[in-house]
Amino acid sequence: MNKKDPAGYYALLGVPETATATEIKSAFRQNAKALHPDRNPSPDAVRQFQHLNEAYQVLSNPDTRARYDTLYAQIPQSETASSHQVAPEPIVCSCCKKVTAQPRYIIFFQVTSFIVLTIRTPIQGIFCPKCAESKAIQSTITTWLLGWWGLPWGLIYSVSTIFQNLFGGSKPNEVNARLLIYQAWVFATQNKFELARGVAADAEDFARKIKKEDKRKVLNLVEELLSALDTKTPIKRLKNVWSIPNRAFYVQGSILIAVATLFVSSVAYVPTETNHTSPSVSPTHPDTSSPSPPKPEYVRPITADNGVPFPSTSSYIDGYPIQSTDGYSKVIVDNSQNDSDVFVKLFTLDTNRPAPVRVFFIRAGEKFTIENIKAGNYDVRYRDLDSGFLARTDPFDLREVEILERIEFSEVTLTLYKVYGGNMQTHSISENEF
Repeated sequence: MNKKDPAGYYALLGVPETATATEIKSAFRQNAKALHPDRNPSPDAVRQFQHLNEAYQVLSNPDTRARYDTLYAQIPQSETASSHQVAPEPIVCSCCKKVTAQPRYIIFFQVTSFIVLTIRTPIQGIFCPKCAESKAIQSTITTWLLGWWGLPWGLIYSVSTIFQNLFGGSKPNEVNARLLIYQAWVFATQNKFELARGVAADAEDFARKIKKEDKRKVLNLVEELLSALDTKTPIKRLKNVWSIPNRAFYVQGSILIAVATLFVSSVAYVPTETNHTSPSVSPTHPDTSSPSPPKPEYVRPITADNGVPFPSTSSYIDGYPIQSTDGYSKVIVDNSQNDSDVFVKLFTLDTNRPAPVRVFFIRAGEKFTIENIKAGNYDVRYRDLDSGFLARTDPFDLREVEILERIEFSEVTLTLYKVYGGNMQTHSISENEF
């Protein structure tokens, strides 16, 4: 019996253990036609057809196939790692067939669509890091090229699949815990005790994430193995070769950023309409007015409007007074959603004319906190230093109330967005208002 096919499911379908989901489905259809009791006169046809259905039900589901593929990874109950004399076969990568100290059973997906039909296909197996990266990238590229065109599920499945592959695919906790326990035991039979302890510690990490009732059973297996391998010294943890970000993350992320940039650029571009209507010109009073000069292109300034250079970090700008400081309130201006630096002013609205009381600079992707602000009515005005765009927020109140010998005060967070309609309403303003 093939230990990697304990129930003979792959043999019954006539496919190898590394067969794709598409190959398994095709093989099932061919065998089902031959074994169907209506076509097969054999008295054993019903039992064979039921067995074929059972094989397909297990192998066509990514989760049950993952458990079936790793059934052979069991430590014999009658033997221990220290007494076993014949070294068992170690787990190898499904693709390159090489032994790795940190194998992972991973399920990636790829999506293909045909107008009204969308298919989400699992790509799964035991992988080494290098082969897993290749599978992730191939699956994601296929999804980008072929997944979007189906209605209505193509877009939905493609988005979820791309992000799942981006972060390393699905790694079933119980399957990987048992896989690593077995691999640790194999290394122990080879007298590689420190390596075995490191792999067993990885298995314990997966076992602690199991949410089913089997969690305690798997943890007991790990603890028994670690106890048998105990050398009274701390375990040397293995370097995590599966950490994110890795090469596959950067490749898939670059594709995602490129597509997103292309999409935003195409949506943001609005062609200028040309008016072809000839203006009416009086024959006695010809229009001698000259065309207005073109508006100069915006150039990012290197200094604030008081002539002081912008600081290198998010902070107040030198030369501006810091006012309205006799309070307790706090305002957090969040620029973490943007890739542009901003020049910001906090305006008080309690004077005859709105006036700035705090002036500061926030780098792209960062936040800045204004503290000890006096109670009153304010708004925030800012300039996007990449585009020159000027905007202000809706007015907001900062309040202070003394309750039971302590002061309750306001804390407001304002998130800046380049796109209108975010969770903070903004309004375009003129240079004079800034």
